[in-house]
Amino acid sequence: MPINLDHAATTRPEDAVTDAVCRWMRADAANPSSPYALAGEARRELRTARCAIAQALGADPAGIVFTSGGTESNSWVFSAFAGRPVVLSATEHHSVLYAARAWRCAVTLVPPDAQGIVQPEAVEAALRPDTALVSIHWANNETGVLQPIEAIHTLSQKRRIPLHTDAVAAFGHTPVDAGHCELMSLSAHKLYGPQGVGCLYMAPETPLRPLLTGGGQEGGRRAGTENVPGIAGFRVAVELAQADLARERELLGRMMTRLLQRLRDGIPAMTVLGDPARRLPGLCAVRLPGLSSEQAVAALDLLGVRVSGGAACASRSGEPSHVYRAMGLTETQAGQVLRLSLGRSNTPGDMEEAADAIISVWRRYHR
Repeated sequence: MPINLDHAATTRPEDAVTDAVCRWMRADAANPSSPYALAGEARRELRTARCAIAQALGADPAGIVFTSGGTESNSWVFSAFAGRPVVLSATEHHSVLYAARAWRCAVTLVPPDAQGIVQPEAVEAALRPDTALVSIHWANNETGVLQPIEAIHTLSQKRRIPLHTDAVAAFGHTPVDAGHCELMSLSAHKLYGPQGVGCLYMAPETPLRPLLTGGGQEGGRRAGTENVPGIAGFRVAVELAQADLARERELLGRMMTRLLQRLRDGIPAMTVLGDPARRLPGLCAVRLPGLSSEQAVAALDLLGVRVSGGAACASRSGEPSHVYRAMGLTETQAGQVLRLSLGRSNTPGDMEEAADAIISVWRRYHR
């Protein structure tokens, strides 16, 4: 079996998630907006899922609006601030950066420090009198670095500027609190749920005009028949993640510690990007001097180890990650980084085998 160290790209749905999706796929079809009894069952599933997600966030269920995933949620946010000044971190996911530009927002980028942290003082310095929105990710999807969202929210509140956070990489892997933002994007497939479903949380005082129109679904906020099977799977994935969050964090942290120690022993020149004290336990980025990430990914794939050189959505561009460049790496250095992301399919034995494979590839190809 291949060893998957690329769970940050996507995760295989849990069996209970697949069962929930299949149950709704096999049931008599019912549009939640229809008036008859069967449709009422679909509406109850939507309410149950909304409540489960809201409980995990410490939010009001009324603030949860289902979407097709993080990208749609992010685009929706910036559509509501089209043409207005916004402040973003330079290490945001492309779905945030590109959405802000596509909606012709006046973008101010805040660089992180060398550890990948977007300091609140830097965000505050970037604010203008007419800044309409601040958007800072909860956790970086390429380094795992956790951002000081609570402190950033405190300063944005003083200026009465809404804070949006893309929490796709964080939700289900670390505690996430909707009380520290006005808008939050989430996706199911990063926490062992189905692909193609997610949600946007919006605080009561931050209603957004719809991005999709043409129907009264989701309280008139997002037109289109709801994906009931996908939403049911999303609910189960969230419930499973919340029930096992502490144990999973501890297990992934121990395995990552072991993997990194083995790699340091075999590749003393290796460096780990980002603040080790502020990082998701199962996700990190390492730089292997003298070995291109493109070459390493291909060679490791042949050895049955899946890794990436950065975000999956940008892996085909051939360009070094904007995240690593923003952290101060040169183009050459940024092209030598591997993202390692652990998940439920991994075992302690995988760490030994994966480390051996990475070390052997580095010794064979580095120059």
